[in-house]
Amino acid sequence: MKVAVVGGGPAGCVAAYTLRKLGHEPVLFETQDHVGGRTSQVQREGFNLGSGALFLMGGIYPHTNELLAELGRTGELVPWDADTQVLDDDGQRYRAKFDQVVSFLGMPVLSWRDKLRITAGVAKTFLSRGPRSCFDGAELAKWDTGDLDTWSRRVLGDRGTRYITEPYMGFLYAVPMSWLSPALFHAVLKQFHKLSLSVPKEGIGQISQWIVDATPHLELHLSTGAEKVAARPEGGYTLKAGGVSHEVDAIVMAPEPGVAADLLEGVAPDHSVRTLRECPYSDYAHVQVGYKTNPWPRFKASVALPASTPRAWGACVLQSHRHPSSVPPGGEGVGVYFYTPPLADMTDDEIVAAALDAITEVYGPAPHPDVVELFHYPRGLSIATPGHYARMDALHAQMPAGIHLAGDYFAHAGVEAAILSGERAARNAVAAAAGGGEG
Repeated sequence: MKVAVVGGGPAGCVAAYTLRKLGHEPVLFETQDHVGGRTSQVQREGFNLGSGALFLMGGIYPHTNELLAELGRTGELVPWDADTQVLDDDGQRYRAKFDQVVSFLGMPVLSWRDKLRITAGVAKTFLSRGPRSCFDGAELAKWDTGDLDTWSRRVLGDRGTRYITEPYMGFLYAVPMSWLSPALFHAVLKQFHKLSLSVPKEGIGQISQWIVDATPHLELHLSTGAEKVAARPEGGYTLKAGGVSHEVDAIVMAPEPGVAADLLEGVAPDHSVRTLRECPYSDYAHVQVGYKTNPWPRFKASVALPASTPRAWGACVLQSHRHPSSVPPGGEGVGVYFYTPPLADMTDDEIVAAALDAITEVYGPAPHPDVVELFHYPRGLSIATPGHYARMDALHAQMPAGIHLAGDYFAHAGVEAAILSGERAARNAVAAAAGGGEG
C-alpha cells in the first residue's frame, strides 16, 4: 500500500516509519527544507537554537521512550535537572525542581496549612481514579470536566494554584488556567513520580531526523508542500504537491490542523473540516538570546518562573543547563518564553525588549547579546480547552475511508502526543486497508 504522509514533524515522521516497518510505502511531504516542524533547530553564530519544543518528560513519555530505544538512541539523551527559581511579585525567590512537582512544597512562602492542603490534594488525586496517560486524547476526554483553574483551587487551594499550578502549567502552555482542561494536570499529578527531563545532544529537532534516518527507502519530498487532495473514482486519492500529482491508496494528515482543514475541504465532511479549522491555538512567542561569553557563570538555577502572571514572560531558561551543546564553549543562552495574553498588544520589537528586561530581572546585568532570535507563532501551541479532547478524538471516525489524522493537537502540544498520534494513524491506515477498521 502506498501512503502519502503530509507533514514532517514528529507525528508525520513516526507515521512514515511505522508504515515502512509494517511493510508499506510511505511518501512524506514537508513544506520546509528539513524535517522537525515545530521541534526544529536553528543555527546562529555557533548557537543551536530550539524553535519550539524544549524537552522530553521521562516516564510520562512511554511511546517516545519505546521508539528511541527501538532506534538505539536512548543513550544520546542528556538529563536535565531543571533546578528552578519561583519569583514572587515582591522579588522573593523560592527554590524547587521542575521535574519534581512535590519539591514545590518546600517553598517557605507556603504555610504549614497550605502544605497540608496541597499534600492532601495531591495524595487524593494520586489515589483516585483518573487518566492513565498524559497524552492520549481519548483517555483524557473521560476526565475532561470544568477548567483547570477551578479544579486546581478545589484540589490544591488558592495558594497551591498560585505557587504550583500557575507557574508549572504557565511554563508548559503559556495561557490562563481557566482556558485549559484539568485532565492533563490531573494526569501529571498521578504520574509525577515518573517525571524526569532530558534533551537529545543536538536538540529536540534531532528526534525527527533520527526517525527519518531509520526509515529505509523513504520517499521524502522536502520543500514540497501539499496543495490539493482529491478522491479517485476507483479508490484512493490523488495528492498534488510541488505541482506534481501523486496517486496513493491512503493519506496520513499530520500538519497543523488548519492546513489539514484546507486540504480536506470538499473531501471530508464540512463539520469535520470546520472542527479542524477551529482547533484552538495560542499566540506564542519566545526569544532566544545568546552570549559568546557567559555573563553569569555562577548562576545555579536552570529555570525561572513567575509565581503568578502579572509579567509578560512566563519562563526564563538557561540553555547551557538545559541543552549544553546549544551554546559555544564558554557561552550562555537564555530562552525567554512569553505568556500568551500580553502578546495581543505587543509588537515584535516590544517582545524582544521585554525579553532583554526579563533577563536582567532574573539573572542581572549583561552586555549586549551576540544573538537575538525571535520565534513568534500566531498559531503556536494547541490549547486543550474544556471539551477539546472529545471534539478532536471524534474526528477520527468522521474521516472518509483512507484518510487518517495525526498531530499533537489530539491531546495537547508535546512530542509524546505527536509520536503517539502518528503511530496510531499509520496502524489505523494499515488496519483499515486490511478490513479491520480503526483501532
